[in-house]
Amino acid sequence: MKNIIGIIFVLLLSFFSVRPLFSSGYFPMHDDTQVARVVVMGKALRQGQFPVRWVSDLGYGYGYPIFNFYAPLPYYIGGGLYALGVDSIVATKIMFGVGMVIAPLMLFILVNSFFGFLAALTASMLFLYAPYHAVEVYVRGSVGEYWAIAFVPLLLYGLTECAQKKRSIYGVIIGGLSFAGVILSHTILGFITCLFLGIGTIVYWAILITQKKFTLMALLRPIQMCVLGLGLSAFFWLPAFVEMSKTSVIYMVEGANSTFFDHFVCVDQLWNSPWGYAGSAPGCVDGMSFKLGKVQIITLIISFITWLVVRKKKYAAKKNSFMFISFISFCFGVFLVLNISQPVWDVFPFVSYIQYPWRLLSFNMLFLAICGAYIVSVPRMPIVRIGLMVGIIALTIFVNAKIFVPQYLYLRDSAAFETQQELRFTVSKISDEYLPPGIMKPQTASDAVKTALHGSDVFTVKKLEDTDTSLYVDLESSVAQIISIRKAWFPGWKISINGNEIHPIIRQGIPFVNILPGKSIIQMRFTDTPIRFIGNILSLCSVLVLGGLYVYRNKTKA
Repeated sequence: MKNIIGIIFVLLLSFFSVRPLFSSGYFPMHDDTQVARVVVMGKALRQGQFPVRWVSDLGYGYGYPIFNFYAPLPYYIGGGLYALGVDSIVATKIMFGVGMVIAPLMLFILVNSFFGFLAALTASMLFLYAPYHAVEVYVRGSVGEYWAIAFVPLLLYGLTECAQKKRSIYGVIIGGLSFAGVILSHTILGFITCLFLGIGTIVYWAILITQKKFTLMALLRPIQMCVLGLGLSAFFWLPAFVEMSKTSVIYMVEGANSTFFDHFVCVDQLWNSPWGYAGSAPGCVDGMSFKLGKVQIITLIISFITWLVVRKKKYAAKKNSFMFISFISFCFGVFLVLNISQPVWDVFPFVSYIQYPWRLLSFNMLFLAICGAYIVSVPRMPIVRIGLMVGIIALTIFVNAKIFVPQYLYLRDSAAFETQQELRFTVSKISDEYLPPGIMKPQTASDAVKTALHGSDVFTVKKLEDTDTSLYVDLESSVAQIISIRKAWFPGWKISINGNEIHPIIRQGIPFVNILPGKSIIQMRFTDTPIRFIGNILSLCSVLVLGGLYVYRNKTKA
């Protein structure tokens, strides 16, 4: 009952962060492709494609495998609603709002298990109303990032439950699901979480060994949790990792390597940096804010001083340990976003995939909120704890809620977001990195793909069926000719003419086929490559394992 009350309070207090989503109209953001991605995901789901990998309207109409590489979980929610008939703008806003609200709920569950109910409410609001949360939603529009960080508290909760003998299976289930949620929400934060989780687990084992508390369960349960999470998400990350070289994104990542070190945060920006809706720039003057929140930092300082005073008290041993780990994690995270950490980043490969060091502010605001809530858990008198909770929450919302607004709102009919010109040119220009290399990118809207076929001579199409993952054409030609099929060529596409599978000629990323005089039936299908098939099977097997663990846990519990 207490948890239900907590959830209700969190939902009510979250209102001020999502209030703009209830307004009519839409708003600009850095990644202004969200409605389009919801629309194309919804169309793919309507056509029965699952898991969704390929969409035909983006990539200038050539199509591309965006959800083979771009973490799809938030778009399954938004696209699923759109597929069920929900307006595209409304579905997109719901996707935004769900990601925002689950973040404090997940943190409430984690902190409640260590600091108690009142501190958990405090932590959830310190986390939700962190300024960088507003940057992610209303400035950058980085849906995947705030969805991913929302699962991290539950991942940590699962990891702590793995250490409890009677609840270790429960920890594996919760942690595995949450780990998969992070990976499927944002590719880059999923990569960072994998790295930090590995380091954290090794440190955890080292501590147990020094305390002579290391057991076989302590070794196996975190590994099982990670394997389960990787297995559940294997349908996505395995093909993404193997097939990335077939797209142009690899060249963008290589180029980002030279700019990564231009985007460190300056120390004074963590305390206060001007609010803005522009982008990141080299140096200490940026178009958007990187501040952690003055209320959050002040509560952290007070909590740390309090911890220094009571850290040896046995009655608060569990709280103090959690506070210490969270504080060290916060300090390490802050270190990594500052330029003094460059020697550390130089050691790690693939830093270009992270693109910006300040992405780690997502983790910083999480651990900052946990540390800030510690002060509420320490006093023994309930009235004092309640007073601290009310004061901190009220001050946090009062100071920070005003920045949880878009730059401006504008009215635009949802149908305007769904036109061919919008999808095949306007949005495609913003994000075309998943196209295969070599494709000629249109310079004007009139150059975007409008028809699936183009021939060197005249031909007559009697029947045409064109979906995201298939093409069926019944045509007649008076002469032999070469026809281009205006779909981006990518592993998994198969073409047959009159029932015979052929190997097309690929020019500038587009397949060309030869047809003879008379009637020809051209069929094109997007199929699973071996690596996608393996990923799908691993995920399916992991779902079965998850079900088996759940049944086993319930039987042993009974």
